[in-house]
Amino acid sequence: MNDVWMKIAQFLGTLNGENVKRESYVRTPEFETALDTWKETEQEWEVFLETLPAEGQEKAEEMKECLEDFASAQEKCAYIQGYADCVQALYHMGLLKENEGLKWAEKPDVL
Repeated sequence: MNDVWMKIAQFLGTLNGENVKRESYVRTPEFETALDTWKETEQEWEVFLETLPAEGQEKAEEMKECLEDFASAQEKCAYIQGYADCVQALYHMGLLKENEGLKWAEKPDVL
C-alpha cells in the first residue's frame, strides 16, 4: 500500500471508532434493522450455547468473535475507502491538486 494511503488509513481508522454518539455519525436503516435483529436473537444465542457441551460452547464463541472481528475489519475498510473515493472525486473535480510530495499511487478509472 502506498505510504500516503497508509497514513490516511491510520488517521481515518482513529476517527471511525471514536465517538459513535456524535450527531454526524451515520447509521443506515440496514444497520438499524440488523442491530434490532441481533438484539432480538442475542438471548436465543445464549440459550443455544447452553445446549452445547463446554468444548462446543467455547468453539462457537471463538467463531462468533472471529466473525465479529471480520465484520469490524470490513467496516473499517469500507469507511476508509469512502474517504479515498471522496479525495479522488475532489481531485477530479479540480478542487485538489497533485503536488511533488503527494502523488496518486495509480490513476483511477474515470467514466
